[in-house]
Amino acid sequence: MKKLLLLILIPFLFFAQKKETIKLNYPVKDYTGTTKSLEVIDARKDKKLKDIVFRGKYYAFNFPTDDLSDDLENWFEKTNKNRDKGINEIVLLIEDLNISNEVRNKEIFCILEMKFSTFLKKGDSYYFLKRYDNVISLSTKEVGGIPDIFVENTQKVLQTLMFETYRATPLEIAIPRNDLLGYNEILKSNYPVFIENSLKDGVYLDYKSFFEQKAIENYQLIKNGDEVVRAVNTNDDRIPARKIYIYVENGKAYKNTQAGFLELQKDQRGYFIRANKYILFPEEINVSSGFYLFGAIGGATVAVIQLSKYNKALKEERYNIYIDYLNGEYSFEK
Repeated sequence: MKKLLLLILIPFLFFAQKKETIKLNYPVKDYTGTTKSLEVIDARKDKKLKDIVFRGKYYAFNFPTDDLSDDLENWFEKTNKNRDKGINEIVLLIEDLNISNEVRNKEIFCILEMKFSTFLKKGDSYYFLKRYDNVISLSTKEVGGIPDIFVENTQKVLQTLMFETYRATPLEIAIPRNDLLGYNEILKSNYPVFIENSLKDGVYLDYKSFFEQKAIENYQLIKNGDEVVRAVNTNDDRIPARKIYIYVENGKAYKNTQAGFLELQKDQRGYFIRANKYILFPEEINVSSGFYLFGAIGGATVAVIQLSKYNKALKEERYNIYIDYLNGEYSFEK
């Protein structure tokens, strides 16, 4: 009888559910004093966060009231009570927020997808401010405490986005209210890199100059074999390779990374390199609870492990990692 009872209980023990609340307790105070209001538009098709399985348990995620727009607006109001002098009406667009499991090569991954954008509202028009667009994908075998990591990072990403939004300079491109959900294509149509048939050869020192196709003038690349070592002009002014963001040669673009210059390719979504996260961020191979926001813990032993994993990463699967034309950050898909 005891054996039978144990067999009956095993499924319930294995799938015992734990609730994780994203409490939004971090402060989001606007110290510039310029923000008058925050409006949140939740554009997700599925507004309920899914459960995930992590090491024998179901985890259910929720916000304080399960009305994300109200929760985020209340979060802002709690730490911004005195807004009499504020003039800016900020709009936060929730484009994606999803938690899920995925099996790859018989290994279970927990995945957190987040895409948030902010705008300055003026009358019936909206002006882009900031965006966060990324995917956190963690192996349940290699990383502990994933549910807590997801709760922590969701709040931290939103907090950081708000702090950056308060100080951001809006783009001058007006987006009508009815076209807000299509803002990305509207903005892309204003960047030469997306509408011209070829790329301009030259050296680019940041993402803005590349996507606007404004190479620094009169500089040429100096190479040692196939390796770029610097760029120089006619006055022998020099730019070392480490300061070059992207260079374009014979119409092909190459992005500077910790693995050297990797070819930049293009598809309908945008520009990307073929790599993986450990190639781009070898210092973060040792995953801590703050992996995606705060980096990893160091140490001699860890350094040896990191070097080994980095060499392995160079040989492992590579996938499309996009460059966000609005902020220059990497945007992962897996």
